[in-house]
Amino acid sequence: MDRGIKDEAFVRRALQEADFDMGRWIANQACFNNAATSPINEVARAAVVTAVAIYNQKYGEVITEQDLIAAQGIKTVGDARQLIDSVSARLPKFEG
Repeated sequence: MDRGIKDEAFVRRALQEADFDMGRWIANQACFNNAATSPINEVARAAVVTAVAIYNQKYGEVITEQDLIAAQGIKTVGDARQLIDSVSARLPKFEG
């Protein structure tokens, strides 16, 4: 069954409608404040994977496909923190 771009458009619209303040709800810091060995909340995990995918598309010269693979493999809060710290350190300064 060919769905055209229905599924892609669903995600694209959500990304277009999102604003900076929604990040707090989507990936609430409370999800990352647990012990490093705690399993990562699935919504927070999905948000991290999505963020890394966006950074890879926009800053592919510094945020690589390996970062995206690492994001897809996070299982714990500690994994997420380590990846976020690594990726954040390589991002250009935020001007927002």
